[in-house]
Amino acid sequence: MKRNENERPEERARRFAAEMAAAYGEELVSVVLYGSAARGEYRPGVSDLNVLVLLREVSPAALRRGSKAARAWVAQGNPPPLMMSVDEWRGSADVWAIELADMRDAHVTVAGAEPFEGIDIRLEDLRMQCERELKGKQIQLRERYLLSAGEPAELGELLVRSFSTFLVLFRTVLRLGGEGGARDAESVVRRLAERVGLDPAPLLEVHRARAGGQKLKPQADAPVVVGYLDAVSRVVEYVDRLVHGGAELPRA
Repeated sequence: MKRNENERPEERARRFAAEMAAAYGEELVSVVLYGSAARGEYRPGVSDLNVLVLLREVSPAALRRGSKAARAWVAQGNPPPLMMSVDEWRGSADVWAIELADMRDAHVTVAGAEPFEGIDIRLEDLRMQCERELKGKQIQLRERYLLSAGEPAELGELLVRSFSTFLVLFRTVLRLGGEGGARDAESVVRRLAERVGLDPAPLLEVHRARAGGQKLKPQADAPVVVGYLDAVSRVVEYVDRLVHGGAELPRA
């Protein structure tokens, strides 16, 4: 597969799905485009083009059948496809609640069956994973800040690179508050700021730099840096206070 720069992300995903269908035939269940491209926020050179491939069974032999198409896909600058069996997919809603909820709210099924039929996501699973992920990412952010505080270029890269991960978690926080559905990054940040009680300006500055391909080189005590770290801390504290029963996550 040669990459066509004028080809829309969905069209590229459909071409890849056709390669997967040729490799797997009836063993292929679904190919799903998810992430920023499915939310309409894909930016060439910045965003990843993420696809999920569901097979009836995933084995070494099955993976070998899709290797050529997967290598060509990655050679175009895309991340490797997420390869799962149907049984693995259906059994993942408890441990991958965040990922499945995010994908369910923003995905395009480019081949095969709709993958979310019969998938139930529990609020408690979502809250527990969100708390765990937030606290882990907060610790990593602090570690990198400690090591990069004297290097403005490294510090700017840290903020820009970490934003996409925190954005997924911010959307999850809104879901926990009953605000389901896919949103653009600015809307997520503004709604989060209202719900949690934080200043959205540092997060928005990092988002706009990332979206525009700009380089940030802030000093360690710059408002964008201090405010970014403070926003993450406030979100962690907010999630830590949340208490939910075992209800299922409402469908978007």
